[in-house]
Amino acid sequence: MVAFLLVSSIAYSQDAREIMNRYLDTVSNGNIENWNKIKSMYTESESYYSQQDFDQKVNFYKTDKPSFHKHYTFPPYGSRNELYSDSTFSELQSTFYFLKDKTIIILGKSPPIINKNARKPSEFSSIHTPVFISNLVNKSSAIEMMGIKEFPLDGTWCYQIKVTTKGRNYYFYINTETYLMDYWTVNQEEDLNSLVKYYNYKRIGDFLMPMSYSAMRNGFVYNWTNHRKIELNPEIDPDIFIYKGERE
Repeated sequence: MVAFLLVSSIAYSQDAREIMNRYLDTVSNGNIENWNKIKSMYTESESYYSQQDFDQKVNFYKTDKPSFHKHYTFPPYGSRNELYSDSTFSELQSTFYFLKDKTIIILGKSPPIINKNARKPSEFSSIHTPVFISNLVNKSSAIEMMGIKEFPLDGTWCYQIKVTTKGRNYYFYINTETYLMDYWTVNQEEDLNSLVKYYNYKRIGDFLMPMSYSAMRNGFVYNWTNHRKIELNPEIDPDIFIYKGERE
């Protein structure tokens, strides 16, 4: 209780914007502009998703029925996600092209699904989560300290920061000890029935990046992703973002 009161008094002496900026500095090696140095990214990951798990309690590290991904990001050209059924990346199931003007989805041997991108990207959008959050903070109409919240699931205390912009309320939960973002959600009040959790932070180059994230609803995890590898600025052949009209 004494520790909680001490943390509370310190928290309220800090401005909500200062706490958010401290998070951004912590993951960005002191300068959010450092993310501009990342020109391309390659990741290998495993993930799990089940609609049924909306109503079931699932462990963060659930290992049955996972899928495996290779993801290439090269902003001038777009991004490409390859979905595999095995951890050795030998059995390709689906390929997703996320391009500037269209999205192409190839599911197995089915004909490709091609959708033109009708909507313009949001002014807050970025391939990097900290940059997206920085854009929100800089262009928000209000930033408020809502208090300190305990998350019994992992025994942490977080500053609850509300960022309001364009009719949406974003709630960010910044760890009181590490100043890393543990959770966030959109348009949720005290019930917090939907949350995204970031964890297993690891230093990659000049950045602190979460190697894992999970989506929860009503306290139950229905989706998680673990990155096995993240490479910054690898050489990527632009041709892999060109759909040639036939399954590769």
